[in-house]
Amino acid sequence: MAHSHFSRRSSLQSLGSQALVDLSDCCCFRSLPRLGELVDQLLFERQVSQPPLPLDPQVLEVLPF
Repeated sequence: MAHSHFSRRSSLQSLGSQALVDLSDCCCFRSLPRLGELVDQLLFERQVSQPPLPLDPQVLEVLPF
């Protein structure tokens, strides 16, 4: 049950993020800069609040640092 809830929540968050991206693009094309800034701020805050994704060990091997 918990796995189902997590995947549903993850799916809804993904859809929500895509809707915000679409709204941001729409604001840009319709000359609504303030609304676009607010949407971009929501997207940024959403990204910051999510835990970082683990890196693939194979990718880490080829990174120069």
